[in-house]
Amino acid sequence: MPGLTAEDLREPVRALLADPTARVRAFTGEPVGYESWSRASDGLYVVRGTASSDGGDRAWEVVLKQVRYRRWQPGRRDLARQIDDGGDGPADWAYWRREALALASPLLDAAADGGFAAVRCLGVVPLPGERLRLWLERVDGTPGDAWTARELLDTAECLGGFHARSLRQQPPHRAWWCRPFVEQAALHARFALIDRVADAATSADPALRRLFPQETVTALRMLSRRHDEAVRMLRSLPAGLVHRDLTPRNLFRTAGRTVAIDWGQVGLGPAGEDLATLTLSSAVAANLEPGATLALGAEAAARHHAGTAAAGGPCDPEAVALAFRLVAAYHFGLPLVRVADRLLAGDAAARSEAADDPDIRRRVAVMTALVEQAQPDLRTPARG
Repeated sequence: MPGLTAEDLREPVRALLADPTARVRAFTGEPVGYESWSRASDGLYVVRGTASSDGGDRAWEVVLKQVRYRRWQPGRRDLARQIDDGGDGPADWAYWRREALALASPLLDAAADGGFAAVRCLGVVPLPGERLRLWLERVDGTPGDAWTARELLDTAECLGGFHARSLRQQPPHRAWWCRPFVEQAALHARFALIDRVADAATSADPALRRLFPQETVTALRMLSRRHDEAVRMLRSLPAGLVHRDLTPRNLFRTAGRTVAIDWGQVGLGPAGEDLATLTLSSAVAANLEPGATLALGAEAAARHHAGTAAAGGPCDPEAVALAFRLVAAYHFGLPLVRVADRLLAGDAAARSEAADDPDIRRRVAVMTALVEQAQPDLRTPARG
C-alpha cells in the first residue's frame, strides 16, 4: 500500500462519516487484486480504521484507487485484444483523468435517483508525476459475478431509469467523454483477422469447417464493410450518459439498488450500448446457448423499457434495440475472429480437441448468433 498518513485520510474519512470533527486514530490497508485493461490503473486498496470525534469513536472503511498517465505504446496483441483505441487524448479509451473528472462532477448525480447510481466519491487528490488519488466509498452488496437472472433484470430496469433521466437532462459537452466502443481504431485489428475465419472455413479439418461455415465469414465481412454505416446509425440515435463498462466486476446490488464503480469509459451514447454490455458480459449469460442468450437480451430490453417508462421517458425501445444489436455484434460477436486465429495456430491434434470442446462450440455459436442478428440492420441505410 502506498505510504499514507492520518493527514491523507482526514478529509475522505470526514466526508464518509459526514462529520467535520472526525480525527483518524488508527488505520490499516491492503491491496485489492483485480484485472484491468486500462494502462491508467495504478493500484486499488481497501483502507479501514477508527476515528474519534465529538460523538465518540467510529469505525470506517474506504477504497483508494490510484491512476496515472502512461504513454500509449501498443503492441499487436494490445490492439487485437482491443484494450485501447490508440491515443492519449481526452476522448481516447484509456484517458487517465476521465474517471476522476466524472466522479468529482455533478453530472452522474443528475441522472441517478438511487435505483442506479455511481459509487460515491469522497475526494480526488493530485499527486506528483501525473498521478491522481481517488477516495471512494466502499460498496457492500452482492457483486455482479454472483447475480441471479432476477438481479440482472432488476438492474436493467434501474438502468432504464438512469438513461431516461440523462436523456431528459442532456449533459453538457465535455472534451473528455469517452469515444464509443464501435468507433475505436483498434476495431480494425479484429477486422484484419476475418481472413483467419475464412481459412478455418476452408480448412481440411471438418471440425473447424463445422465451427466456421462460409456463411459466418460472409456475415463477419459485412461487419467490416459496413462499419462506417454502423457508426452513423449509432450516432443518429438519442444519446445520454453511458457507463460503457457494465461488467460483473463493476456492479453491486445492495438494498434494492445497483451501484456501479469504474467510470473510466463514461461518455455520451445510446442507451442500448450499456444494455448490451450489462447483459452479454454478465455471469448469467456466461453459459447460455444462443437462443437463451438472445432471449435474455429481449427480456432485459423489456425491463429496461419498463424502467424508462416509470421514470417518465423518453427512450425509444426500437432505438435501444438497434444499439443493442450493433454493439452486441461488434463488441461481443466480432471476437469470434480471435477464436479462429487461436485454433489455427495450434497443431492438428490440438485444433481437433479444441474444436470438439462443448464450451468452445457454445461460445462460437453465441458469437455467431450475435453477428447474424445485426445483419438486417447493416443492410439498412442509417437513420437521419
